[in-house]
Amino acid sequence: MGSIIRKFYKNFEVVVSAGFLCVTVSVVILNVILRYAFRSGLFWVEEIATASFIWSVFIGAAAAYRLKMHIGIDLITKLFPERAREITSMVINALMAFINGYICYLSILMVQANRLKRTPVLNIPSLYVNLAITVGFGLMALHSVEFFLQEGKLLMRGRHKALDEPSKGAEV
Repeated sequence: MGSIIRKFYKNFEVVVSAGFLCVTVSVVILNVILRYAFRSGLFWVEEIATASFIWSVFIGAAAAYRLKMHIGIDLITKLFPERAREITSMVINALMAFINGYICYLSILMVQANRLKRTPVLNIPSLYVNLAITVGFGLMALHSVEFFLQEGKLLMRGRHKALDEPSKGAEV
């Protein structure tokens, strides 16, 4: 039972994003079938599909960030020695934590500014749609901090190993 919970936690963002994507595809296919078979569709499908797709995108972006699947340009950093690459990676993760956290903060302000706005068809608060931005960038900020701390630990262990190991040229 513990391994199932661990696997779900490890793949939480992927599962949630896939769930929202399944909702999007399902309601769109249902509406297409209804339009062709009965010459009439459901009026609320577009709004549900759009909201589900937005959640899928932002949660999926967080999942891709956690799995380090985003596109990166490392041409310049490959020219650096290993130690400089590690430090550069830590700086990038610190910047990403700040940027993602700031976008999360701005999205909170946007949600608060639009808290009374409602969706046109279903008349539900648009807060539920806009919150996807906050959740997605909040998760990416947390992952950035996690990456920063992991690389900091590795960098410190590397330093301690280098200090603990005797130099090859100095034999006593």
